[in-house]
Amino acid sequence: MEKLLRDVFLVGLGVLSLTREKAEEIVEELTRLRGVTEKEKRTLLERLIKKGEEQKKEIDERIGERVEKVVSRLKVATKEDIERLEKKIEELKKKLS
Repeated sequence: MEKLLRDVFLVGLGVLSLTREKAEEIVEELTRLRGVTEKEKRTLLERLIKKGEEQKKEIDERIGERVEKVVSRLKVATKEDIERLEKKIEELKKKLS
């Protein structure tokens, strides 16, 4: 079973782009070739999907961190900066009225 999982991982390095349907196809083919039980097949599919979700989450977090660094370096106003300035403008308008 562990070898089968390794094989799936290697085959599915692009697992982030896998749909559940495609993951099921890969697992079906590998299990057909290896002759594993239905229980092992379900376990393998669940692990493959879970691993894909974990990798997607990790990549999303890394991308978010990189974007924040780039925005910080470029000194571009963030949404929060703009909202803070809009609030300040409204306060100043009230004082002038």
